[in-house]
Amino acid sequence: MAKEPESLQSQAYDLIRERIVYAEYAPGAKLGIKELCEDLGLGRTPVRESFLRLQQEDLVETRPQSGTYVSKINLAFAEAARLCRETLEREMIVGCCVKADAAALTRIDAAIRTQEEALAASEKRAFFEADNLMHRAFFEVAGYSVVWQWLSLTNTHFERYRWLSANTLGIDPEEVMGQHRAMRRAIAEKDAGYASFLVREHLQKSRSDYAKVVAEYPEYFEGGADFAR
Repeated sequence: MAKEPESLQSQAYDLIRERIVYAEYAPGAKLGIKELCEDLGLGRTPVRESFLRLQQEDLVETRPQSGTYVSKINLAFAEAARLCRETLEREMIVGCCVKADAAALTRIDAAIRTQEEALAASEKRAFFEADNLMHRAFFEVAGYSVVWQWLSLTNTHFERYRWLSANTLGIDPEEVMGQHRAMRRAIAEKDAGYASFLVREHLQKSRSDYAKVVAEYPEYFEGGADFAR
């Protein structure tokens, strides 16, 4: 029984965090306790307590005598997270080229099929989630699942940006899936140099699109003006 409040707090945190990442709670929006409790079907205490964790991740901010608001997407933080992910993932895919066996390739193939099915059904969110599953596989096959877990806690500004980008610019299936299939081939052929290059090209695309996404949602962003030029 003693663990129930903690469980409810985690549930509130997970639900609110997910809705912030997917812009269901838009950047800058006020988060009223009463409305959140009704929306999530949870009590006031776990919702209030979840704000502490969300504040630590810079996903919400509390303004004295005003309330709690969804933080705007900080472009400087998003770019820092993108750079960290690019640097780390290039190392991870090199590790995949060394360690990937038939089971690992089957796992990557399954992720690619899931992405293809999501694209065919025009389900952007399902594609977004399947994309992350494939990239997560690179870290786990390389033996560094803990690094992916760490990135998941520190790259929320980048994930929020990526979701807005998918909705603003759409998803070019030929480009995205072509890159994913090329990564898979490079891993199977143990071509570490080409695999690393592909990851760089894949993640650099986000950087080149900053200005377009910010122009579409200027009220959602703050900081990092240089990246939006």
